[in-house]
Amino acid sequence: MGEIKKLKERNKLIAEEILKRDDFVIVNHHDADGLCAGAIIAKALEREGKKFKNITAKQLYSETIREIQSAGENYIFVDFGSGQLNLLEEFLKENFFVIDHHQAVKSDYEFHSNPFLFGFDGGYEVSGAGMTYLVAGELNEKNKELSALAVVGAVGDMQDYKGRLEGLNRKILEDAEETGLIKKENDLRLYGKISRPLTQFIAFSTNPVFPGLVADSHASSQFITEMGIELKQGNAWRTYSDLSPEEKKTFTSGLIMHLIKNNYSEFRAKNIIGETYTLLKEDLKSPLRDAKEFATLLNSSGRHGMPEVGLKVCMGDRQEYYNNAMELLLEHRRQLREGIEWVHENGLEEEKGFYFFDSGEKIKEEIVGIIAGMLYGSPLVQQNKPILAFAKQKDGFVKVSSRATDDLVRKGLNLGEILREACAELGADAEGGGHKIAAGCRINKWQQKEFKEKLNKKIAETIKL
Repeated sequence: MGEIKKLKERNKLIAEEILKRDDFVIVNHHDADGLCAGAIIAKALEREGKKFKNITAKQLYSETIREIQSAGENYIFVDFGSGQLNLLEEFLKENFFVIDHHQAVKSDYEFHSNPFLFGFDGGYEVSGAGMTYLVAGELNEKNKELSALAVVGAVGDMQDYKGRLEGLNRKILEDAEETGLIKKENDLRLYGKISRPLTQFIAFSTNPVFPGLVADSHASSQFITEMGIELKQGNAWRTYSDLSPEEKKTFTSGLIMHLIKNNYSEFRAKNIIGETYTLLKEDLKSPLRDAKEFATLLNSSGRHGMPEVGLKVCMGDRQEYYNNAMELLLEHRRQLREGIEWVHENGLEEEKGFYFFDSGEKIKEEIVGIIAGMLYGSPLVQQNKPILAFAKQKDGFVKVSSRATDDLVRKGLNLGEILREACAELGADAEGGGHKIAAGCRINKWQQKEFKEKLNKKIAETIKL
């Protein structure tokens, strides 16, 4: 309880200082968690009558800070900034606030809220949106109505990877339930329960993939009909959400048995069941009804160069921007599917400390990390090593995204720390960081060989390979 009290005191300090100032620039990350965080603080500032504007960035590199240096009087960085505190102090003095959940560099900066400073793990106990929600709660108790966005941010950040939200996320979820915004229940946790017809639901599942059914609509249709489940209701294709409770049990059991027959352990196969979060104020047939689909829609806008679309949806738009978001979602799905297919066709390479693939320009840098994470659900890799993905950035740098498993983290693996150390050893142009289980960085193309050598050594030493 003492740590929660200290965190609350820090958030109250930040809130009180925000209320004294005006003319804010909100700088948020471009993924689902960052967009939810950006919308939460924007709506909180709007309630207080404050002037603000949002800037969305892929990463908070040194040149990004220089570019936005004169955009306003005060800055609020959400879902990143903890790893760049020294740079922010250099360029922005004391005219900024950082609300983040990634691992932080050492700093005594007082307007900085981060769970790691108070004994909480930002990798699974609270997201960037969650931390921003906690600060918003200190600004005004009416901001409890923003709790659903914080839950979407956490799910988008895959903080429910253990089958449910935990830690500070749990308290935020309770707020969302108490306000009638979200209903939690145990159910199938696959993506597309509302938006995908049953056949596509299985054929294009990526976490996990279903052997023998991947990208095969005919095989998936046969698999479903053999369970006695009708694919259509009249002329309309049925989705998982259209099934009766009994059909859902039959369907889920069939998927679990299929995975077990294809050499998945019973424990791993049953991981497709867990807590799901339904947004009760959203339309029954909208992807926004399900937290996982809502987050994917936001990812599609942010990672495809139109973050303002996702922000508008978070802020409440359900017309023009929502329709734009739906179009981007279709494109996002297509690119993810093609990315997975590319990796399956070209394969992964293996080093002592990790698996990796270098997609060059074949997979967009914005989604290469998502694809790396999806591969743990495929037969291409075991779960004994992290996965690294390389993609060429438009500015000539190489984007590196890394993903691990909970078991590897328990063995002591900390990808955020390892990538940050490796980048520091490579020199000023290399910058990186993140979580224990997922992290990213950028390096020069000519640094790739040395970078992999450094990671090989650091990872092998950590998890005793």
